[in-house]
Amino acid sequence: MRTLVALVMMICGTGAAAETENWMQETLVSVVPPRSDASPALEPLDIDFVSHRSLPAPLPPVEVDRANLWEFEELHGYDLSVTEPHLALPFAAQAAAAQSANGDGGTDLDALGEAMANPLSYLWLLFTQNDTIWQDGDVLDALGEDQQTQNTFLLQPVVSLQITERWKTIIRPVIPIHSFETVDNLDISTGNTGPTVGVNFDRESGLGDIVLWTAFSKQYTPPFVWGFGPTVMLDTASDDFLGTGKNSAGPMLLAMGITEKWIVGGVLQHWWSFSGSDKITVRTNAGPVRVERPDVNLTDFQPILRYRLDAKTNIGAAPNWRYNHETSKLSLPIGIGFDTLVMLGKLPAKIGLEAYYYVEKDDDYGPDWQLRFLFVPVVPAPAWSRNPIF
Repeated sequence: MRTLVALVMMICGTGAAAETENWMQETLVSVVPPRSDASPALEPLDIDFVSHRSLPAPLPPVEVDRANLWEFEELHGYDLSVTEPHLALPFAAQAAAAQSANGDGGTDLDALGEAMANPLSYLWLLFTQNDTIWQDGDVLDALGEDQQTQNTFLLQPVVSLQITERWKTIIRPVIPIHSFETVDNLDISTGNTGPTVGVNFDRESGLGDIVLWTAFSKQYTPPFVWGFGPTVMLDTASDDFLGTGKNSAGPMLLAMGITEKWIVGGVLQHWWSFSGSDKITVRTNAGPVRVERPDVNLTDFQPILRYRLDAKTNIGAAPNWRYNHETSKLSLPIGIGFDTLVMLGKLPAKIGLEAYYYVEKDDDYGPDWQLRFLFVPVVPAPAWSRNPIF
């Protein structure tokens, strides 16, 4: 019976979205009875560059359209000394439109790398991430089963909008596509249950719960940036075992220090469920069984630590540490990886690979290893996104 209970805990762990996998492990325990941009283009403005990075040679004064000041500010790392100081607002850059310093008209990868290091820059990105996780635990051992492989593909469009001259917002939906091993035809026999429970594993693939976080900031120019706002997790899963069955919401905080050699910071999110289904249907040898679903009370912290080999290439990690307050379970991976900015034809894109080992997990059934692949193309942002809405 102990093995059966642990197996039931495993079911919702396998079926839940990657970002909520821990809290779902509690769901099916009860299945076993009886255990119960600033201005329009104006006249040209003479400015001088004062670089905060070493330059090959001092740059002479140049004539720049006032509406494009931010492109020099963020893309090339200059402080602008202007005859009208109030015009030198810290606008972030549309780096995809940056031209190389030698004027050859090509894309400046160093400038793009600087902008991509800042999560609150003016770049629009199509952030894609694939996480492959190898699950193991006492339950699988008791069943005589090998490690199971779970996979989640995340599509995260990143959109930046200027709200006022000082405030901007970053909108980032996280759309998960899961492929999980779930339990089918669970044997819930009682009385003469042997050490191995009869069970069939069935792979389920589909949409998980979509997360939408929105950051507001008036400090989005390095070396220190921060933002805050709401995060919402929506009950959008295409199958009961691929999501939480709940709508949840909570706060989001982001802070990061960005220097010539280091990127250090983190993103903190927390969700509480406020609506959704209280039951989930489990297929068993005795027919469908309705089981209580737990509430969502989950903290996710993503620490970010990267050493910058140059403007384009980093080594480091950004794992997701999660604590499920409903089950008092901590999921804590550590590891390392790299990412670099390349040109794929005319498309600038960041590619990266990270590997993690879980030093803290659920012993009954939890993740052992994780392999993460990143592919982040830069999407041309429309000019209107840099204009203040208000």
